[in-house]
Amino acid sequence: MKTIYGVGAVVFRLQTNQTIEILLIRKRKGFWSLPKGKIRSNEPSIKAIVREVYEETHVTAEVIDLIGSIDYLINTPQGQQRKIVDYYLLRAIKGRARPAGGKEQIVAAEWVSLAEAIERIQRPRLRAIVRAAQSWFSC
Repeated sequence: MKTIYGVGAVVFRLQTNQTIEILLIRKRKGFWSLPKGKIRSNEPSIKAIVREVYEETHVTAEVIDLIGSIDYLINTPQGQQRKIVDYYLLRAIKGRARPAGGKEQIVAAEWVSLAEAIERIQRPRLRAIVRAAQSWFSC
């Protein structure tokens, strides 16, 4: 079975009132998610996630830490494949969040509170990643 490697991000920014906001994307199919994508051949994971976040949201961000990984099976035209995605915590540096559209099929990019992010994300494994990031903020 072929394994596909990807990277994902919990991108945050700190508001002037010290509240933390998380950057979410919404795909054309209607679900809210975290930015993520495939790693290119010979591309370091850290470069890949910074690139993916910018490509999907037009936000420039820096990697702070590795949050965790998720491992699951997907169905492709080539059959079932294993997908491993490493999720990183990134701090937004600049850029106004706006959806990439195009082949990415991203129709919205929004900053929301941590609580709102957990509420909007439907996939339990992604909610767990946001909760893991949340524990990083309470340190």
